[in-house]
Amino acid sequence: MAKRAQKFEMTPRQEMDQKQRLRHVTERVIGLPSLPTVVTQLINLVGDPATSARDISQLISADQALTAKILKVANSAFYGFPRKIATVQLAIVVLGFETVKNLGLSVAVLKRFHAGKAHPLFDRQQFWEHAIGCGVAARMLARKLDRKLEGEAFVAGVVHDIGKLILIEYFPNEFGESLEMARDEYLTISEAEMKVIGVTHAEIGGWLAEKWNLPETLVQAITYHHNPMDVEEPSEILMVTHAANALTRHNHIGQAGDSLGASLSPEVSAMLKSGRDVSDEDLLADLSEGLEFELEKARVFNELETELFETGSDGPDEDGPETVGA
Repeated sequence: MAKRAQKFEMTPRQEMDQKQRLRHVTERVIGLPSLPTVVTQLINLVGDPATSARDISQLISADQALTAKILKVANSAFYGFPRKIATVQLAIVVLGFETVKNLGLSVAVLKRFHAGKAHPLFDRQQFWEHAIGCGVAARMLARKLDRKLEGEAFVAGVVHDIGKLILIEYFPNEFGESLEMARDEYLTISEAEMKVIGVTHAEIGGWLAEKWNLPETLVQAITYHHNPMDVEEPSEILMVTHAANALTRHNHIGQAGDSLGASLSPEVSAMLKSGRDVSDEDLLADLSEGLEFELEKARVFNELETELFETGSDGPDEDGPETVGA
């Protein structure tokens, strides 16, 4: 196995270039794409205790495309409801407010970022296979802790790497340089991003999540999914997202531009081992049992992504800023 490159100190010129690039990033973050209005309203409605199933049904039903996608997923093996769910209102009654909100958010993110720029080391369809796989793994792990966390854990897994989509779309030169540096110098993609851009995809993803007014647990999961113990009180959603990322990479589910394998933080590893004396490798192998079955049930999300990719509707340039970079 090749050795990782030694970290080097930047020259004053490199520091100046990095700060200039970082300014570009922070200046342009205001222009990052917005969530569809219906999804923003959906998040707000679900957060209001006075909201009824009818309120949510009326909101979603006004968007025919979103309605069709929600009903398609609601009737899939992912939820396994034995009867056909023919209306949004029935979906809300059967699945619950939070599940429908999380489903709407997942569909919206897929729709917003399904297509765009590419790089030889970054394939979008492989990216989405990894993202959906991470969502499935996070949902599966959350089920072991608290079934009420399943829906939010799935969303966190799906969107954890969303910062990479911002970088490839609006900073393709810098992100491409980061991908190549990570490969050539045996760095993590985050280490390479810090050297080239001065900020990581996780931080940019966190900025976007804040701009979208997503729940704090999702902002935290996106921002710290590589280093969960940097948070004073990491949420269970963050912990399972970190573990799910390692689990999907352990099983080679998709590819998100990372050259190195992922490892578990000692604290997350200890939480998942529950006192058992096993190696992390054996732990990941143990957790992998049942993952293939869960991935098959979630195939509907891969189908949605493929449909969006083939039709080319609602691409990311719809509301986004122009490319920034050298």
